[in-house]
Amino acid sequence: MNSKNILITGAGSGFGRAMAIRLAKEGNNLILNDLNSEGLKETNNLLNSYNIETLLQVGDISDSKFVQSMISDTFYKFKLLHVLINNAGIGGDPTNIIDLPDAVMERIMNVNFKGPWLVTKYAAKKMKTQRELKPIRGKIINIASIAGKDPTPLIGMYSCSKAAVIALTKVLAKELAPRITVNAVCPGFHVTGIYKNDPNLIKEFLDISNKKILLKRIGTAEDITGLVSFLVSEDSNYMTGQIINIDGGVVFH
Repeated sequence: MNSKNILITGAGSGFGRAMAIRLAKEGNNLILNDLNSEGLKETNNLLNSYNIETLLQVGDISDSKFVQSMISDTFYKFKLLHVLINNAGIGGDPTNIIDLPDAVMERIMNVNFKGPWLVTKYAAKKMKTQRELKPIRGKIINIASIAGKDPTPLIGMYSCSKAAVIALTKVLAKELAPRITVNAVCPGFHVTGIYKNDPNLIKEFLDISNKKILLKRIGTAEDITGLVSFLVSEDSNYMTGQIINIDGGVVFH
């Protein structure tokens, strides 16, 4: 398989780290972003055994100046960007949405929606000029959530932010066609940092929302990596605008 250059936001833990390991195993060069410098270094250390190049970018994806600098650094080092994975996201403590402080709402929306929009804005403008890449000049993969399709109590603003990511995916797919594809992955209840590795909290959400996992287990971060690998590959070249659930059978739409 030909090596690709892939930018992953939120690569310091959880889904981002799992995707980085999977894609590094497959021989891809990685641009890794996170606000947590220590987590990012830990992820990078886990990739030492793979014969790939990495570029670490510590910063806040909701900061336009940082994002522009990150994209500039990416193209300076690698010349081409094959895939952008908008993964960075936060949840916040379980709270009824009407009790949510203004500042928390703004932070969730800034990281979960403004961030992917900003990174895509500056990355896609450069991707569109990549005439060396044929037939697809770039791919964008957004990590959304089933909460964006079927909102969950106590994480209402998170649900709203992921619904916005789903809408953004569809808009971008239409605006960037035919040379750039845009798809979204919707994980379900997975043991990642957003749940603080507490399966009891996941069970609480399942009980409150009256949802069941048909496959009878909580997901792991690694459960989404095969799907992401497929979306990165040429096998997905005829897909765009798709919102794909990977949740053990919780949501069917």
